[in-house]
Amino acid sequence: MFGNMKIDFLTESEMSMVHDRCFQILTEKGVKVEYKPALKLFENAGARVDYETEHVYFTRDIIEAALRTVPKEFIARGAAEAHDMKLPHPTGSFYTSTCIQSMQYHDPATGRTVDNTVKRFAEWCQLAEVLPNVHKVAIQTPMDVPHETADVHALKVQLENTSKPLMILAYCPESVDYLFDLLLARAGSAEALKVRPLALTYPTSLSPLKFKPMDLMTIQCSCQYGVPIVGNSLAISGATAPITPAGTALLAAVEILAMVVMTQIYQPGHPFVGSVYTTTMDMKTGNALLCNAESMLSRAVGVQFIKKAFNIPTETFSFMSDSYLSDGQAVLEKSLMPAMLSLAGSDIQYGMGRLGGPTLASPVQMVMDDRLFTIIQRSLRGVEINEDTLAMKEIFEHAPDGQFVANQHTLRYCRDGIRPDLFVADSVDTWKARGGKDLYVRAVEKYNELKKEFKPQELPDDVIKEMEKIVKRADEKLVGKLK
Repeated sequence: MFGNMKIDFLTESEMSMVHDRCFQILTEKGVKVEYKPALKLFENAGARVDYETEHVYFTRDIIEAALRTVPKEFIARGAAEAHDMKLPHPTGSFYTSTCIQSMQYHDPATGRTVDNTVKRFAEWCQLAEVLPNVHKVAIQTPMDVPHETADVHALKVQLENTSKPLMILAYCPESVDYLFDLLLARAGSAEALKVRPLALTYPTSLSPLKFKPMDLMTIQCSCQYGVPIVGNSLAISGATAPITPAGTALLAAVEILAMVVMTQIYQPGHPFVGSVYTTTMDMKTGNALLCNAESMLSRAVGVQFIKKAFNIPTETFSFMSDSYLSDGQAVLEKSLMPAMLSLAGSDIQYGMGRLGGPTLASPVQMVMDDRLFTIIQRSLRGVEINEDTLAMKEIFEHAPDGQFVANQHTLRYCRDGIRPDLFVADSVDTWKARGGKDLYVRAVEKYNELKKEFKPQELPDDVIKEMEKIVKRADEKLVGKLK
């Protein structure tokens, strides 16, 4: 089989069962929406609204109408056309994204874990810019700026240091407008932003079945300015979701479907991606596990169901590790998860550079993940079977006493294999002669080579000044004044 392989995690009857339960929950249980302007809008669209409890019950007709208008495909655009992402992936493969919201940073120079900063995040974005297999750059959390406006400062860093599509989200309701002001400043006008939106926004459910003002405001502004939405469910098995992978996948699907409906009520035809970020609570420690088998399965089931049932692009995380080191556990988790979730049909997978569960960003690990992607992508492409690749002529000609080195067939195909530069296949003597370095040491050396290519984006002075004004205005309005 040649092409990007997929496997079914759900039978047709199971798909139908989950589909029915999604509709049943949205129509009978409903969702809680803690944003009064949205309640009136949804009521006007035909939903039943209980203003006292802030519950919204969408009818089957409303849900089905939303699934008809939500785009089945679209292009996510960054600042540079060369990095545009056609969704779903045209070859059936997947795009990658860096990890999100890291407050800690693994310093390649010292090997220590330190606070993330504006300078470190800028270098992180510049590294993502030069890595060929990083396709989207997610917001981080610099700790050397006011916490009330960390997201505003971080978006400015992204816009100044990479031309790839951005993954952004607000940290509080008060910062939403400032984020869109920055996008407008970088684009030049509202019209230009609609043509090239620069980013994808990430409104997120507060599981189970609750939506905060910040996320409705994000949906509203995204629809207003034409910025694609990635509706994200953070359901945690055993904590904010049922303990079973099936129950968690169902809850995530319902929350994402609710956001599809809300988005299409705000703006029919607005581009939307369903993002399954499900984890499992460790009943022993209370920690959220990202990389255990059950979490992987709930994401695989959720992604596949949403993609097939709702016919929209999907996203999930995979290049993550619960390990705090770039060790064997990290490589195992960062290989198994992307492969499994690609087989499930995900279009975007984020987490490149992540260590320590949801906390730590490692630029060296991002270099390693970039190379891992090459291996995973090639492995999932399968094997092409035809008369030429079966090589019957060569087998008859050279077996049993010949060899296949010096023939045209070998010459024709010998360059098709991949050999990522961080992974060695030398003899032990050659490996020792080159210093006997392990994977992490080789990755540090590659990172130091890549640093020579780091540079900020060349932006007009007036754009830089306008973005500086927006950040300053956010600091003046929000720092020390939020509850």
